[in-house]
Amino acid sequence: MSPTVPFKELCPMPRFSLKRAIALWLVLSAALVALLISESPTLAHTPFASIEIQPSAGRPIHLPNRIFDCTQGAAQWQCSAALAEQPLDLTWRYSPAFPTELGDCGASYAGRIVSCHGAGMDYVRGLQYRYALQGDLGLGAAQLDGLRWQYWGINLLMSLRELGLIGLGLGLSLVGGVLVALGAWRSPGRWAKGIASFACGMGMALLVANYFGRVLLETLRGFGISDNQWQWLTHGLAIATGIGTWISTAALLYFPFGPVMRLIVSLLAGVSLFSLLAQSVGIGYLLSFLGLPIDNNLAWSHLPIFIASGAAWLAAFWLYRKRPINTRRFLSFTGGMGVFSIGSLLALMCLLWLGYVD
Repeated sequence: MSPTVPFKELCPMPRFSLKRAIALWLVLSAALVALLISESPTLAHTPFASIEIQPSAGRPIHLPNRIFDCTQGAAQWQCSAALAEQPLDLTWRYSPAFPTELGDCGASYAGRIVSCHGAGMDYVRGLQYRYALQGDLGLGAAQLDGLRWQYWGINLLMSLRELGLIGLGLGLSLVGGVLVALGAWRSPGRWAKGIASFACGMGMALLVANYFGRVLLETLRGFGISDNQWQWLTHGLAIATGIGTWISTAALLYFPFGPVMRLIVSLLAGVSLFSLLAQSVGIGYLLSFLGLPIDNNLAWSHLPIFIASGAAWLAAFWLYRKRPINTRRFLSFTGGMGVFSIGSLLALMCLLWLGYVD
């Protein structure tokens, strides 16, 4: 009688590859950032926030600002682009006293007058208006679909709207945090210690920058300190304390400290992590996406602070009780929460800077 072969040897299951997952996450994140930059309304020299075509049937077709070539005259803006090998020309008149106040635009496509009117406003490079071209522009349904596919990037991004883009950035940050937490748990080595200590340093830098940046400047003028000097001093102090917290947390992870120094550095790391989580937009948006009324209910509004406080004390306890299992918990938890918090903060800043949210 032949020996029984285990089922898992007959049908081997594919093993989860953390390195491949992290590489895929990095590629997707880089591709999204590249798409956002290429379609950004703030990086093109245009007097408007956006232009879209509103055909008689079907969804609007958004045109990227980068395709327009704009020139500014003494009292008029002129912008042009080529659509389906035909010229689209747009003009706005403005008062030299108020150069950003544009009215309804004049538009022509392939030599024919096109209806163009304001469709709202966005905060892009200051307050700017969105405009819509009414009708099919004399194009057939196949040509309009071709334009939509040709400019698929901006149409995809605009279909997500602000909440969708924020949710996409939040989701990528969350996935990145989970992957880093799993990686740090599997391999609590140098890279895991580096990420966790860097997250603590970033939290301390944000704490110092925001706390000292809110000091009333009127109280400083009596000491002969100007606004610009205080800004430089605040930024320098934030960078110095952030680097100091980063180095001290990493040193505690690598070298044996006495109980007093271990307590001081652990408390410092806990305060830093609390600052990072409390000031990050990630927890608040995540709770909102889960349906918790943290913005409209006073009882729920303090929940992100409670979560950040509990997480910080737990991380400080694990760092102080420097056993192998506690160190692994600290690295996994702090690294994952750090990547999630920093990633969500960077995602929102990127969307704001590129003009997708305001």
